[in-house]
Amino acid sequence: MLDLLPYVWAGALLFARLGSVLMLAPGFGEAAIPARFRLTIALLATFALAPGLFADLPGQPENLGTAITMLIGEILIGLMFGAAARILMSAASIAGQVISLHTGLGFAMQLDPMQGQQGAVLSTFLSLIAVVLVLGAGIHRWMLQGAVDSYDLFPVGTLPDISDATQYGVMAFTEAFRLGIQIAAPAIAFGLIFNLAIGLAARLIPQIQIFFIAMPSSIMFGLIVVMLGMGAGMLAWLEGFDRFLNQGGI
Repeated sequence: MLDLLPYVWAGALLFARLGSVLMLAPGFGEAAIPARFRLTIALLATFALAPGLFADLPGQPENLGTAITMLIGEILIGLMFGAAARILMSAASIAGQVISLHTGLGFAMQLDPMQGQQGAVLSTFLSLIAVVLVLGAGIHRWMLQGAVDSYDLFPVGTLPDISDATQYGVMAFTEAFRLGIQIAAPAIAFGLIFNLAIGLAARLIPQIQIFFIAMPSSIMFGLIVVMLGMGAGMLAWLEGFDRFLNQGGI
């Protein structure tokens, strides 16, 4: 009779890491995607990749404590890779918040389905654009390939060094804020110039109702600037995402 326990154990190890990566990976792990769909994708990925990875997996341990420790280690490795990519996805949300601040739309709030919480309208818009770019560029497939390659970097039963994992997370945060500010750079420049011009106009012509002129003008011209610079900014974000994934080891 065929002993299925080794295959069940191998499947559990693979699912622990692959499922953890896909739970947070861009495209697969969006909050708007039903949990059952994400679970199905993780199971299908496990079945598809199991034949190629089965030979590299250790045998079933003799005691339950060792088995639980190995499963927890696989989950932590998967979460580390998935969380780094999820942090980079937040660059679009950061850019939207900064742009809203400089264009007068900071109080226009909308439910962000990608973040699962309320955010500025432009933040929600850019988050949706980021997901479209991720799916169009195939980053969701890169994440799956990176999860497979991670078995060469971190074989089953080994854990990354705490200092290296911390540095990796700090790099992801730094890159996310850098890319967010880079996307919002045209709006930042516009906000500085516009506010300076409005301030000078208020000093030179105190009789005009500057508030009723400034707010609609800021929104109108700010949206034009955002429209002109959004393409280049999102492409720079996509290139930065690709560069981080390649240099970061995903």
